[in-house]
Parts: sequence; structure tokens; C-alpha cells
Amino acid sequence: MSEMIVKSNGTLTINGKDVRGELLCAAENATFVDKKGQTVFEFEYAHIRALKNVRNGGMASTITMKLKDEQEYVFMLFTGVKIFNHMYAAWPGKPTQVSRADELHRLAELRGEKIQKPKKHKIHRRHPNRSIGGDIMIYIMLALVGLLMAFPLIFAIGSALKPLDELFRFPPTILPKHPTVDNFSDLLVTMGQSWVPFTRYITNTVFITVTGTLGHLLIASMAAFVLAKYDFPGGRFFFGVVVTCLMFSGYVTGIPNYVIMSKLDMIDTYWALLLPAFAAPIGLFMMKQFMEGLPTALIEAAHIDGAKEFRIFWSIVMPNVKPAWLTVIIFSVQSLWGNSAATVIFSEAKKTLVYALQQIQAGGIARTGQMAAVTVVVMAVPIVIFIFSQSKILETMASSGIKD
Repeated sequence: MSEMIVKSNGTLTINGKDVRGELLCAAENATFVDKKGQTVFEFEYAHIRALKNVRNGGMASTITMKLKDEQEYVFMLFTGVKIFNHMYAAWPGKPTQVSRADELHRLAELRGEKIQKPKKHKIHRRHPNRSIGGDIMIYIMLALVGLLMAFPLIFAIGSALKPLDELFRFPPTILPKHPTVDNFSDLLVTMGQSWVPFTRYITNTVFITVTGTLGHLLIASMAAFVLAKYDFPGGRFFFGVVVTCLMFSGYVTGIPNYVIMSKLDMIDTYWALLLPAFAAPIGLFMMKQFMEGLPTALIEAAHIDGAKEFRIFWSIVMPNVKPAWLTVIIFSVQSLWGNSAATVIFSEAKKTLVYALQQIQAGGIARTGQMAAVTVVVMAVPIVIFIFSQSKILETMASSGIKD
């Protein structure tokens, strides 16, 4: 059976000179070869005196190694984490790490003192210095805040399950006493009476939401990558314009958008919704701020290895900023899914689902139950997407990326 070899592309810095190549790590020794396949440096793990690893982002690492002859070697490797773990595990002379607790126990035994073993608790507390009363108060406060934030959602779902007599009851109840799905069944009957097939409204909405979200994500990510990692004339001014655009809501930009779409002869087409979605400033701002934390050394290493710009963007940058673009997807879907498009699309066959549901809501008091069901249907999609990606969104809000 052939010997298993762990390898990684990268650079070797020796005596102030950088050499591009590949590090091949066997069971007891390692060899660094250049691009021509010639051996540049070879060493055995038993000769290592010191080994240090600095993670640059993703799996890339800078490994500093000093041999017993005091010669220092610095490796910048794409899969440096895997290489370091392999070398450290095979390093026969690695220093033993003694914890502070073990050292204190050893000194206490030398002094003849009796060591008291800590009591084992059934419940492991994250903050042992905080009192139990403090924990209880924090959990009570968190429960109250969570209940307060979930109240609108609970009330909307409860209203959709109420019969008509309970919907008109005053004071209103939060949960239905006699839950029913008649409101949803009546909504389906009403949708089936539309002279345009209701599946057409759904198709329009799905197409606009998916296309607008993907286009916005791609354009915002590429523009953010250039603004965050490259210096060019006018870059700061352009980003300043993007930040300024964040000040204006859709109500302010509605008329200018209509005038521009009218001049471009795009009124009553899908482009009247897609182009403004592509150019939304929120995605570019979030992606740029997150990409600024990505180590520049990681991109430079990819350049040294011969990767082109789009390959670096797609294979290195985008996987490392996954929390940011998942957050952009949430905001974009929420905006496009809830867009009625009533001001720029006039053909009934091109209208969106939200517009059709709003027309059902305008049917008067007799459709109060259907109005409650419509509210649940409209808000269901953004909520479901948020639930499946909430951890990544919170990571975006709490972190500014990987630091050098």
C-alpha cells in the first residue's frame, strides 16, 4: 500500500526569498517542491524545534517552523490547517502542554497538601460566578421579551383560524375558542373564481422574487468585492453615493423610478421590478462591510497560485462571506415577495400574488376571515426563509468577518 501524503499549494519564505510550489507531507518527513517539480527544501519532523500556526481565513494558514539548526521557514498554504494538524501530530519532539490546574495540583502535592476534588454538578452552568437568582431573572426577562416579539405572529395565526363570529367579538381574543380552517378554504374558492388563473399570479411572484434576488446578490457581491479589496479612482465616492442612497425609502424613490422606467419603455414589464431590485444599495453595503474583514493575504496567495479574479471571487471570497449573502437574500426576498407592483405593472396577467390577495381583502366585511388568512399567507414565505437561515444572519450582525 502506498504511503498517504498530505499536500497543499502555497509559498515558502526562506532567507527572505519567496518560492511558489507545493508542500508534500509524508508520515515522518516533508518536502517542498517548486512549480517545476524540483525539491527546494526537505526536512524530518524529528528535527523540528518550534512550530507555530496563524490561521488567515478559511483553511489558509501561515505556518512558521524553526528547525534545531535555528533556521526558520515560513509557509503560506491554502490548506494550511490540515497540513499543520498532520505535522503537529507526527512531530515526535513536540512540547507537552501542562494546564495551570495541573501545575497547581503538582505543587500542592509537593507541599503535602490535600487536594479537594470539585463537586460534580448535574447542571453545567455557562457562568458559574453568577447566582441562581440572577439566572432565573435573566430567563424570565428573555421569556417575556420573546413572548412580546412573537405576539403579532401568534395573533395573526389565531385570527386566521377564528370563525367569523369570533373575529367580530369585542374585546378580541388572542387564540380562537373554536379553531377552523374555513377562512383558508374560502380563500381558495375565491382565488379559483378569478378570470386570470391564480397560478399565474404565483408564477409571476416566484419569477420576480427569484430572479430579482439572484441578480441583486450577484451584482452587489461583485461590486462589493471590487470596492472592498481594490483601490481605484472614485471608489470612495461611489461607496459614499451608495451609503447616501440608504437614507431614502421606497416611498421617496417611487416617482424617480417610475420616470426612469417610463423613459426606458419598461413600464408594464418585469424589468420595472427587476432593475430596481438589482440596484438596491442595502446588499452592496452589507457585502462590502463584511468583505473588508476578509484577509487580503488570502487573496494575494490565490493570485500567486495563478487564480484569476472571478475564480478568487467565486471559490474563495463567496464561501467565506456566506452569512452576509444569506442575509442579503432574506432582505431581498422580503422586499420582492411583498411588492404589489400596482404602480408599474398594469396588465392583469403580469400582476403579482400580493396584488391579487389585496383585491380579495378589498371585498368588504364578508371577507374579513379571508383577509386574516391572506395576512398569514403573505408573511409565511419570508418567515420560513428566516427560520432556516437565522443563525447565519445573526452571525452577520455580530461579526465583521475574519481579521488579518
